[in-house]
Amino acid sequence: MRITKKIFNDLAIWMIGFGIIVGIIFPFFAYAFGVSREIAYSWRFITACIAAGIFVGTINIILSRTIIARKLRLLISKMHMVQDNLMEVAKGGDTGDYTPEKCHIRIDSTDEIGESALVFNNLVDALSASISAERTMQDYTRMLTSRLELKSLTKRALSVIMESTNSDAGAILVEREGELVPIEISGIKYPEKLINHSIVMEVLKTEKQKIIDIPEDIVIDGLLVDFRPKAIIIEPLIYNDIPIGIIVLTSMANYSEDNISRIGMFSQSLSLALHNAIIHEQMHKLAAIDPLTGLLNRRYGMIRLREEYSKAVRSEGSLGVMMLDIDHFKKVNDTYGHLAGDRVLIYLSRLIKPLLREGDIIMRYGGEEFCAILPGASAEDTLKMAERIRFAVQESKVTYAEFEIKVTLSLGIVSYPETAIAHEQELLAASDEALYISKESGRNKSTVK
Repeated sequence: MRITKKIFNDLAIWMIGFGIIVGIIFPFFAYAFGVSREIAYSWRFITACIAAGIFVGTINIILSRTIIARKLRLLISKMHMVQDNLMEVAKGGDTGDYTPEKCHIRIDSTDEIGESALVFNNLVDALSASISAERTMQDYTRMLTSRLELKSLTKRALSVIMESTNSDAGAILVEREGELVPIEISGIKYPEKLINHSIVMEVLKTEKQKIIDIPEDIVIDGLLVDFRPKAIIIEPLIYNDIPIGIIVLTSMANYSEDNISRIGMFSQSLSLALHNAIIHEQMHKLAAIDPLTGLLNRRYGMIRLREEYSKAVRSEGSLGVMMLDIDHFKKVNDTYGHLAGDRVLIYLSRLIKPLLREGDIIMRYGGEEFCAILPGASAEDTLKMAERIRFAVQESKVTYAEFEIKVTLSLGIVSYPETAIAHEQELLAASDEALYISKESGRNKSTVK
């Protein structure tokens, strides 16, 4: 029950009041235990008992203020220290000498005071860890935005991530030309074994983090690292809902919930930075090359088509054009993932290009569609080449992880001057119409317009 607005004043009132009550009651106890009535009920004895009660109450107040208040003043001073520290951090300053150890309160009791000190110390540690994590993320983000060179970016990023998550080994693999390529490795042996690993493929397909805890009684072959790992984390790097790589981390101890959460935050920032670095890298490549397949891109391929068409018109020669489209390509992406689709595009590009004649031109027209330009080829010549390519693709298979993916092509063929046109764009339109007929009539065939 509160009497004043100060706890120690209330405590003093109650203790002294209790002392007075005890002093008043004590003479009756004294008489009951044999003290004579004259002495027990004398005003001097009663006054002495009341004075003793007041004295005991006063001593208790002094002891409380000396012991408890001193502890509370220490707690208050430490709270002010933490407050000043947080205000300095909020202004962007440094924590300076305000280390968690200096803010801690010594625990010398097991009662409520000791428990309060323990809770306070834990709070200080949590605040310190939070500030440290926030600063690490700020430094990490600044680092990512200041680096556009892919190797430098991944090297620094992996170092920060491993240090912040107490990882003992790690690797960053980035998707390039439909394959995962180890860009940065630390402490992991044979990183190429990760590229087609089923668990890695699962993470890329599901776009979800995978944590593997390794029990003590499980014997591992030691191919991954030189030490015995207790946990492995595989974290996908996602940009615009498309997987562009993975982070692999392993530790000799189990990962805490905080570290697992921190990995997720690191990966989000890294995905954006990786995308920017990849774009920067691609900008330094020849503008004419499609970065995935290595073929001419559409823009430069159209320039070459215009050149070859003009040459055929001037020389009254022939010019064959064929459009090639992968049948049911969306199903490949939906079933095996976008990396598998990229692998198919790369594989077919490398398969088709050597089948063409010297001087023939092939470009990636868009998505899963290609366009081949055959100078001097009649419709019959172009059809023979189309069938040669179609059969080669039909008989081939693309290996992706443990899967073997088989695809077919539909082709549309046209040749100038057998098809009367007035512009090279009409060649593309005619070959596209022929391609449409191939698809509508069953796919995996070649049609001449």
